[in-house]
Amino acid sequence: MGISDEDLAALRQRITHVVHSAASVSFDDPYEASFRANVVGTVNALRFSHGLQEAPESPFVAHVGIETSYIHGRQTRTLAREDEVVFPRNFYNNYYELTKAMASIETERFMLTKGLRVVQLCPAIVIGESRAGNNRGDTKVVNAPVNVFGRAHEALSAPRGKWFERTSASVIARMACIFPGDPSAQLNLIPVDWVARGMLAAVRRPESIGERVHLATDNRITSQQITDTVQEELDVRVRLASPTLHRTLTLPILTKVLTGFKQARLANALEKLGTIFGGYSEWGQPVHQVGNDVTVLGLPEQRPNTLHAFRMLCRHNRYVQNFGQVRDLDEISRRERVWWNFVVDLENEAGEPVGAMPAPDFRAALANRLNPATFEPLER
Repeated sequence: MGISDEDLAALRQRITHVVHSAASVSFDDPYEASFRANVVGTVNALRFSHGLQEAPESPFVAHVGIETSYIHGRQTRTLAREDEVVFPRNFYNNYYELTKAMASIETERFMLTKGLRVVQLCPAIVIGESRAGNNRGDTKVVNAPVNVFGRAHEALSAPRGKWFERTSASVIARMACIFPGDPSAQLNLIPVDWVARGMLAAVRRPESIGERVHLATDNRITSQQITDTVQEELDVRVRLASPTLHRTLTLPILTKVLTGFKQARLANALEKLGTIFGGYSEWGQPVHQVGNDVTVLGLPEQRPNTLHAFRMLCRHNRYVQNFGQVRDLDEISRRERVWWNFVVDLENEAGEPVGAMPAPDFRAALANRLNPATFEPLER
């Protein structure tokens, strides 16, 4: 890990915990890159922690490994259990899931054969903070399709130029608003603050050593709820398409047409979204067992409301980041502070989470409190 022998000797007398949260979260990486980041990287971190634990008079307590609840691959009519890893007869959605499962096996090997003290934390699909949607400028994973849909709405609602240009913009925008998903498919989205709470709890609770904990939710969101929420929050109608049909027929046609319209960048983005989300929104995704987050880590029994959190993700992407178009980190940080104060004040006044507010009520409150041009609070 690039640490000198002298520094390593000092660290062995001081480090109590190693939290390994690094991984490649690119769902479309090739196998070699995913294996190097997720398997080789995990083994290196485990070796480092084992060296700390074996040092004389070591204060080392435990290695906290951040894995993923999607190590279980596709499941059929069975729970993805916290206390076992079973390689599925079906398949994994991508090399990310496969190599994370392989890394989990390596972690088990270090625990069973070397006696390494490990806590395995397995988050679901991580999104922004539950209360205000803060994602620190992230534009990947779930944020990516929301941003595409939002920009499509802007193209539909503000057509400019000649008739042909307006028609082309409309056609292109409608093409972008197709999401591969079975209406009943369930996605397990978990806000980042719940994951952070789990990590802190794992460090504080020695009884979590040797346990696998799903940092997931018991109130999953369906593809249909996602598209309904996007329509309410972004004013854009997203059509669901059969993931298999979309992957094999619709997407290749869309890509070809968009390229013909000189929209190769959008075609590439849609192809990437189809590749990433086509699998996660199909029928047969794992239904994760939860419980150890409460019994082992001591987290509250009431987990974050997924629908509320997704609403706040949409609102945050729309108003704070302008669908990923605000890129300056200082400006994002400034907007985050203004947004947080706005959300807290609105919650105190309404007496309920902002994520529970219907879209029209939220927009009215926003118009009364923030200047959309400067993103500064209005005088009241």
